[in-house]
Amino acid sequence: MNGPVVDRGPDAKRIGTLEYVRRHDPDGAEKLERLLKRKDVLTTGNSYGERMTERQFSLVFDPLLTRAVERSQILESLGTETASIAELARRLGMTARIVFDHLKELSRRDLVEISGYDDRNALYRRK
Repeated sequence: MNGPVVDRGPDAKRIGTLEYVRRHDPDGAEKLERLLKRKDVLTTGNSYGERMTERQFSLVFDPLLTRAVERSQILESLGTETASIAELARRLGMTARIVFDHLKELSRRDLVEISGYDDRNALYRRK
């Protein structure tokens, strides 16, 4: 006999997604986890009576989580081989602009580097 069906809700899904991010980008996941842990404080209100609704929190948090997942996908892909921006975009179903922006951030955080060039295209690898 099966137990009752439990609605895991958005936070449980977010936590599950953060597990994926943590495998590839522990620092990025940690920042998002800290924000998620503050959700109760943000939604119950501060000393001035200001508070966020669940919808407002989602409008802030979910795009950040989506970007973290995209960066994790790039890191996962670069874990096995080098690739250009165009190759990563094609492989991951993202636009080249999004991949470029993520690679800038990952490079700034010293997680990826240019390993060479194919014609005039930089080839990136995970550090």
